[in-house]
Amino acid sequence: MMEYKLATDLNQNLVNGIFDGYREYLEVRREKAKSLKVSGAYAWVKGNHIDHHVALACEAYGVESILSKAGLTWQYLQFMHNDEKILFVVKNARYFNEDQVNHGRDATGRTRNKKISYMEELMQINSGVDFNYIPSDVIEPSTQLELELIEDVRLSENDNLEISKIKSNYDRFYIVTYKIDEGQQIEEIRLWMPNPVNNKAYLIDDLTLYVNASHALDIDDELKTVLTNNDSDSYLEAHAFGIVLDDAKEKDN
Repeated sequence: MMEYKLATDLNQNLVNGIFDGYREYLEVRREKAKSLKVSGAYAWVKGNHIDHHVALACEAYGVESILSKAGLTWQYLQFMHNDEKILFVVKNARYFNEDQVNHGRDATGRTRNKKISYMEELMQINSGVDFNYIPSDVIEPSTQLELELIEDVRLSENDNLEISKIKSNYDRFYIVTYKIDEGQQIEEIRLWMPNPVNNKAYLIDDLTLYVNASHALDIDDELKTVLTNNDSDSYLEAHAFGIVLDDAKEKDN
C-alpha cells in the first residue's frame, strides 16, 4: 500500500489548505451573520473556500487545479500532479460513501438514489490499479446534519468529453475527505482510492497525522450557534426551490 501513498510534503500542503479554507469560511460565516439579516445560504460555500486554499497550498508541490462541473451549476476543483500522473478531489466526509462511491450520502446520512456522474467517470482512472494489495477499511458514517448544496445530475456531453480527455492522462485517482465534528472542528482528514470494479473506496492514508498546533481553530459559542442553527429542512426541501434537479425534470428539459 505504501506505493499508493502521497508524498509527505503534498500531504502536509493538503492539510494546510483544508484548514486555511475552513478558517476563511468560518470568518465569512461570522461576518455575514452579523451584517446580513439572512445568511444561511453561506453554509453552501464551505467547499469553495476549501478547494481554493487547497489549490494555493499545493501549488508549491507542482499541483495544478482546474475548474470542473458536478452538474448544471455546481462547480468544484480537480487537482492534478502531471509528473506523478495523479488526480484528486476534496470532499466533505459527510456526503462521502466509501461503500458506494458513485452515490455518496444525502444530508441525513443515507445512501443517495442518484449516481454522481462525474465521480463515476473519474473512478475509471483507477482501472489499472491492483486493489488486491490494498486492505479495506470500514468507517461508520457521521450523523451530523449540515446544510450543503449538492447538484450532481448528469453532466452535459461537453463536460463528459472533458473528463474523458482527463482520464487518459492519469494513473491514479484519489478522494481526500475532511470530517467536521459536533463542535464544528475538523477532526479527521483521510486519503481514499476508489475502485471502479466494486464501487468501494479504500483507505490509503490518515492525513490527520499532519494536523498540528498551527491549525487550531477558534470557534466560540456565538460562531458555533451560527454554524448549527440552520434549518435542516431547508436542504431537504431544496427541490421546491429548483436548487437540485431530479432525473425526471432533467429529461423533460
